[in-house]
Amino acid sequence: MKYSIKNSSLITLQKEECLVVTVQLGKKQTSLIKDIDESTKGMISQLLKSGDINCELGKTTFLYASPNSPKILVVGCGQAKNFDINAAKKMIQAATKELITKQVKNISWDILTLNPAISGEIAKQLPQITSELTYSFDQFKSTKSEKPSLQKVTLLYSDKKTIKHVESQLSQGQIIANAIVSTKNIANMPSNIGNAKYLAEQGKSLGKQHSSLKVTCLGEKELAKLNMNAYLAVGRGSANESIMTVIEYHGAKDKKAKPYVLVGKGLTFDSGGISIKPSAGMDEMKYDMCGAATVFGVMQAVAELKLPINVVGVMAGCENMPDGNSYRPGDILTTMSGTTVEIINTDAEGRLVLCDALTYVERFQPKTVIDIATLTGACIIALGHHYTGVMGNNAELTEQLVKSSNQAGDKAWSLPIDSDFQEQIKSTCADIVNAAGRDGGTITAACFLSRFTEKYQWAHLDIAGTAWKSGANKGATGRPVAMLIQYLLNQK
Repeated sequence: MKYSIKNSSLITLQKEECLVVTVQLGKKQTSLIKDIDESTKGMISQLLKSGDINCELGKTTFLYASPNSPKILVVGCGQAKNFDINAAKKMIQAATKELITKQVKNISWDILTLNPAISGEIAKQLPQITSELTYSFDQFKSTKSEKPSLQKVTLLYSDKKTIKHVESQLSQGQIIANAIVSTKNIANMPSNIGNAKYLAEQGKSLGKQHSSLKVTCLGEKELAKLNMNAYLAVGRGSANESIMTVIEYHGAKDKKAKPYVLVGKGLTFDSGGISIKPSAGMDEMKYDMCGAATVFGVMQAVAELKLPINVVGVMAGCENMPDGNSYRPGDILTTMSGTTVEIINTDAEGRLVLCDALTYVERFQPKTVIDIATLTGACIIALGHHYTGVMGNNAELTEQLVKSSNQAGDKAWSLPIDSDFQEQIKSTCADIVNAAGRDGGTITAACFLSRFTEKYQWAHLDIAGTAWKSGANKGATGRPVAMLIQYLLNQK
């Protein structure tokens, strides 16, 4: 879809198929509404008076002024004084759904003129919302989904002082929307195709598209030389090779400046291993690599945004399957760091893959490290499907991530992580256990990871409740791509 911004004073010259305009509760209306009302001999004011046009937030009315005039979609925005970014999102969703239903192709829209204070935010959110509403994953369907009719959106804006900022925000929004689509496409891939090799191939392809990216893939031989025994143990029962894909971006003037590092859990399928999961819902375990898919999407956006910072993305690809060679409950593993782990549950595998990857990234001397993982069902119990859980060893970093989530409209919530919880991961025969029971399960999983992140500032994002949806609308959400891109934008 194409997006652009034009001066609203040129509305009479617009040749789009449809004009989308907003009305508000009360007698005061925008100058554009007044112009249209005058050109239609009072039609708008008559319909407002009769109640045929509803000014409540998100209510839509389609008008056909004359055969030679553009169609008009009137969208209510409620009280003008209450029109904030959340109201704008609801209005965008309502209008976009109606435009798709009516199979409109090209529109001009005055939404940016409603509240100049948030015009940049609106411009940034609009491509993301329209992309979400028009996305479909039909690669494996015999009959493909119809392509969405809406192809061109022209936003009307007349403030010359701020138009460059708004245009920049619109461009960022498009890049973020594309990154989310890439993340969803990878995450939705079935496990018989989307294995660790597939992740590596996607990483290499991204590297070929952007000269600013350096991609390195480490197979099982390379991982073994690094003593990444915990990582390797998880994939030991699988016929598919474990591969860790490292994507490096050097955008800072100082190419040796400390990078921001992202580590994504890439369990391309998680059966639970010997501690096998119940069969109901196991099909959704293809989404256990959403952390790695998120890293891919963010690195794509970083390259397209040409951020003036250094960033490293790690996709820790692996598959957890039961087999005669699988690791077992009761085994003791020696991690890359030298810490020993007693295996209590082979379904607590993500932290074993991540702990070695988190030790590996020490070599980059990172400024910060953020891991992203569909790690614990306990996070869904704590925060539902609304908030990503945030924990870490640095209060400033966790605060920055929560702030970025609010800016991006990609909700996150900080959970405590302290010494009281560390007691739960003690082992009688090794340094730590890999599973500490149900109580505080999200936090004790983070406590496990914290043992491997003492040499840098680190945060852990548990996306088990936010990375995908179940049921009739089953599919990846692309979260928390927007939050992480916003965090990196804030570091410029």
